[in-house]
Parts: sequence; C-alpha cells; structure tokens
Amino acid sequence: MDRRRFIQGSVAIPLVAAGPAAVAAAEPDYLAITRAMITAWRGKDLEGMLSHIDDDIVWHSHVGSPPIVGKAAMREFATKLTAGMNDIRWRIFDAARHGNRLFVEGVDDFVTGDGRRVELPYAGVLGFKRDKISEWRLLRSRAVRPPEGRRAATGLSPGPHLASGPVLTVRPQARGGHGMKGLVARS
Repeated sequence: MDRRRFIQGSVAIPLVAAGPAAVAAAEPDYLAITRAMITAWRGKDLEGMLSHIDDDIVWHSHVGSPPIVGKAAMREFATKLTAGMNDIRWRIFDAARHGNRLFVEGVDDFVTGDGRRVELPYAGVLGFKRDKISEWRLLRSRAVRPPEGRRAATGLSPGPHLASGPVLTVRPQARGGHGMKGLVARS
C-alpha cells in the first residue's frame, strides 16, 4: 500500500465519519479572526491586534506604496498610525471567503487628533496561514458605499466626502484602450 494514500485516508476518514460539521469546525473562522483583530485595533490594543497577525505579514496599507513586511514593521507603522486616531469605529459591511482568503468591504472611521471625523470606505483582501493574517491588501475608493439599508442599520452617514463631489467611473477609450482619458467624472 502507498504510504501517502494510507496517511491521507487515515486523516480524512475521521472527518468524513464525523460529518460536514467536523470538517467546518476544523477550518479557522477567518471572519471571526478579522473581527477580533478589528476589536483590538478599535481599543488601541496593538499587541492584541498583532496576536492575529503572522510573523511574515505582507501588509499593503496604501495603494502605490511598498508593502510593510513583517510583524515588527507592522507594529511600528500601526503604532504611529493609531497615535493620531481616536473614537475608532472601523466596521465591515460585507465579507466573502474563498479558500484561505477573506474579501471584506467596510469603512475605516475615526476622529483625528484635531477633532475631525474621517470615514474611509475600503475593500480589502486578507490572506491567512492557519489562524493568522499573513497578507493584507487594502483598496480604498470614494465610490465604495454600503447599500442604503445597511447604512441605516450600521449608523454610517455618508459624510461630506461621499455625499458631494464627483464619482469617477472608467469607460473604455475608443479602439478598446483604457487610461486617464477613460476616466469620466459624474455627480
């Protein structure tokens, strides 16, 4: 008998015998891990937040900037970032899981040191190694908004930066091209 097949079968048999609930219980709940990390961040508990982060994290915190690599670098950056944040109300509106990835949509919401409320809608992709976040990519957009019903349920007001001003949409250029000429502002 092939040793690899025997080992694979011996691991799978107890899970199959126990049913789908046991298989689901064996997988980490990525959304619960993410929510626990957010709860710690809201309370400025950076060590609690970092307890959900893999030592080799690759964090793309800002589009166009190089990623922050490693837990020590993330601790340093997050310490500076949260120093100017108060009344943190970071929320998730939607989430979807595919394999070891969690796709989330929500809003970073906080008060700056000078008293201004900031609401930054975002979409993010979190990659996991077991029960730790190992990759985190944030994509910010002024056009990402929770559906109207959820906005009322979460208490999110659109804020002046969402309620007014143009929204950019991309339209293909003539001859199938894309680029800056394809950006069209609309109200």
